[in-house]
Amino acid sequence: MSWSRGACGPSSPKRSGRPTGGPKSSGGSSRSRPLKRLRSGLGGPRGRPEGPVPTLRPWHDAAVPPRRATARAPRPVRRPGPGPRPTARPSARDRIEIDAIVAVAPPESFRVSPDGRTVVCLEEIAGARQVCLRPLRGGLRRQLTGGSSDASEARWSPDGTRLAFVRDGALWIIDADGGRATRVADHPAGNEAPRWAPDGERLAFLSRRRGWSQLWSIDVPRPGRGRPPSVEHLPEPTRLSAEPCDLAFPDWSPDGHWIVCATTCLADLTTEQLVLIDASGRRPMRVVAGEHSVAVGGSWAPDGRSIVYLDDRDGWFQVRRLTIDPRTGAPGADEPLTEGPAEHGLATGAPGSSPQVSPDGRHVAYQRSTEGRAELMVCPLPPARAGHGSPAVRPGTLPPGVRVDPEPGHWRLIGWVGPDHLAAVGETVTRPPDLWLLPVPGLAARTARPHQVTDSLPGAVPVHRFVPPERIRFEARDGLPIAGLLWRPPEADGTPGGRRVPVVIDAHGGPTFQRFVGWWPYVQLLAQEGMAVLTVDFRGSSGYGRAFRRANVDEWGHADTFDLIDAARWAAEQPWADGRLAIHGGSYGGYMTLTCLVEEPGLWRAGVDLFGDSEIAESYRHGDRLGRIDLERMMGSPDDPAKAGLYRRGSPVYRAERIEAPLLILHGRQDKRVVPLMTERMVEALQIEGKFHEVHWYDDEGHGWKRRENQRDAYRRILAFLKRHLLDEEPPVGGPSQPGPAGRS
Repeated sequence: MSWSRGACGPSSPKRSGRPTGGPKSSGGSSRSRPLKRLRSGLGGPRGRPEGPVPTLRPWHDAAVPPRRATARAPRPVRRPGPGPRPTARPSARDRIEIDAIVAVAPPESFRVSPDGRTVVCLEEIAGARQVCLRPLRGGLRRQLTGGSSDASEARWSPDGTRLAFVRDGALWIIDADGGRATRVADHPAGNEAPRWAPDGERLAFLSRRRGWSQLWSIDVPRPGRGRPPSVEHLPEPTRLSAEPCDLAFPDWSPDGHWIVCATTCLADLTTEQLVLIDASGRRPMRVVAGEHSVAVGGSWAPDGRSIVYLDDRDGWFQVRRLTIDPRTGAPGADEPLTEGPAEHGLATGAPGSSPQVSPDGRHVAYQRSTEGRAELMVCPLPPARAGHGSPAVRPGTLPPGVRVDPEPGHWRLIGWVGPDHLAAVGETVTRPPDLWLLPVPGLAARTARPHQVTDSLPGAVPVHRFVPPERIRFEARDGLPIAGLLWRPPEADGTPGGRRVPVVIDAHGGPTFQRFVGWWPYVQLLAQEGMAVLTVDFRGSSGYGRAFRRANVDEWGHADTFDLIDAARWAAEQPWADGRLAIHGGSYGGYMTLTCLVEEPGLWRAGVDLFGDSEIAESYRHGDRLGRIDLERMMGSPDDPAKAGLYRRGSPVYRAERIEAPLLILHGRQDKRVVPLMTERMVEALQIEGKFHEVHWYDDEGHGWKRRENQRDAYRRILAFLKRHLLDEEPPVGGPSQPGPAGRS
């Protein structure tokens, strides 16, 4: 999970009754003295876990084409020190400054109005995300909400006169012309994902009022019809689903009779299904796709007779069209709209990952992941094959797939604007994520040009100094091809007179995420200071097909760790590298930092763990529901005796004595995904073993850094730590990474 862009997950209330232990801090750094015994029950033998743990096995059918490089089995890495040619530091005017990049705050969560003229978005104003409106073709921003609480998930009513949004777990409605917001639903369990019914008189939403994330609806009177509810007398919602499963991403059918959702069956966590729910609540939920695969991202065609969605039954996510009987909800013909070895969309539920049908029903827009880029594509929607109802679409006028985005980067679909333009959020190496209006080649007028709607880049950021990444591939020790993105300082060009530099290996979160080419200012900071950065899509990452995505099943903290170690050895052998290595990551990447440090302790000069796990069985028991399901999907239950050895092998806290490199740990006290207990236990183990570590807590953060002042502080701490322990620079007096007398505890 990427903290470097700004917010990396919501800040959430502290879990009550959370077990405590380890160092206590009211914010600030903690360097506790050594403990004589481990109070939190870590116990047990040191070293490698005992029991039936399988060895790393080859996976030769991965979908990434092989390209042999120089990665080899572990052996000592040379540490010759810097190369012969020093680099002149940039002038103060050209330096990439932490304050400048933290000030970049792009709007987010865009939605196009029904008339295609305006977008609603969330913008950070005075420290909180507010609902704002922006014209698509030029004009001033208009702020609709205020206060100190974050708003989220703003959605237009069908007639474009009102907006629903979430704030403090409650559902609110506000007029698009402004005025006071009205609360329409609230519950201690929270509410999310509001979706307007086509008639504008109901809202469907998700809530855990009965434990599961189930679908509910509530009546919302039209303006001028009925009085707004008071805080004390909110209307009672109607439950539309009762099955024991968690639902996500609801979408109404155009006639208002059905709602399609995504869900995971707890009996088989390797699949995800699309389900159809009767909007009246009178009929049981029906599975329509994904009984033996992962099917997500369902959205309706305008005629209400078909759904386009993503499915990985052939090993890659493809866009498919499923016909639906609008009267009974029965599924009919199911056909692919894309093909070939590429991921067409992402199954993460992230904005822009679901395909969408054009308003005239003739074309489908979708995201395609290839070579570290996320592209926008449009293909024709052919007439439906024999199924339910008659086809309401005509053949399209485009070839099988047309790329829409104007330059390589990471592009996320927002929606159609008329039949020939797309609204999309795009980012590149030198542009932060901003909203664009893009003409579709072959559909829009030839004179139409891409139009940038928002501009979040302040002039203080010297993007001309940003270095572009290189796409690299190497083979892991078992022959599995691994890809990544490499950023090198310009002076580290690999020539005989060039400078050799240290390398920071970056592990992404997830683990089923992927690093795209895009706006990564943190990487540019490191490159400016003379460090190369290699971010690795280790096994388990998305973007490379189902076999690769599932290649870390039962292998958390093991096979994926070896991928990162092999990446480090590959990098250390390059002619531009000097052999010094550090490992860094957030969330799952923080966990990977710890596993790399204990698995190959002599390899690293430094490690940076941002809110990472240390004991995955305990994380399963204390973390939030989504994290628990994700862990069980990949590793099974820790309560299964057959899995106990795998869980222990994947828990670096039990091998803390193997760590040799200095370690920096940053964590939020309000984290519910990776609870603070994980860092507290790791710190206790480090104290007992007398290992050098620094830990800093952010009392007002959850799983990542939302507040700008905390982002700024984290940047400074990490940069100072790496400069001291990787670049061997002396820290300034009073600098954030300068340890006190108890720094080595």
